[in-house]
Amino acid sequence: MQLQTPLTVPSTNDTVVAPQLLLEQSALDMIMAYVNTPAGTEINGFAYVKKLADSNVYYVATADDVFITEQTVTVGSAHASGEGYGLALDRALDEGRDDDLRLQWHSHPSDVYFSPTDRTNIENFGRTAEWFISLVTNRQGELRARFDSFRPVRIGVEIEVAAYRVATPAMIERARADVAALVHQPRPFLPRKRQGRNRTAAAAVVTTDK
Repeated sequence: MQLQTPLTVPSTNDTVVAPQLLLEQSALDMIMAYVNTPAGTEINGFAYVKKLADSNVYYVATADDVFITEQTVTVGSAHASGEGYGLALDRALDEGRDDDLRLQWHSHPSDVYFSPTDRTNIENFGRTAEWFISLVTNRQGELRARFDSFRPVRIGVEIEVAAYRVATPAMIERARADVAALVHQPRPFLPRKRQGRNRTAAAAVVTTDK
């Protein structure tokens, strides 16, 4: 059964939101640089992924988190092999990031979809991880992503993928300076104190005609 976004759990008041993958723009650009190399073949690679605390959002933070390993590909295919994953894991261990090795990406010549071979590879990757993310793209920049959880419950669902940009220190400094100079808080309204006046109430004389 495919998860809906959001998925309401009848037994509680909580709402389970399907996972989301965010690619920092330079990370996405790095993937597309690999995909659009002049070799004319498809390609397969990996990426380090972090999870935002207290959320269901996963992200690839920089171009340095994207890499490829030695592989054999053709014009029409780039299948992730156990050997390729082993090389990626060796690299992750050397860099002390084996727990972040959670994303495998590859290109298709035209349509982006998860083929039976892709799904078999996902099952193989799941033997070493609690969860894993798979990404398919093409030279046109189309993207599809899938999140698979293997423990404690086996769930596989296609997820939203989006790119984001990170402000540079110079941008942040400029923004702070502009806000300090140009953005103002409204002054609180203080009602004026009314001057008290002594009023003498004139007694009303009522006369009755007799």
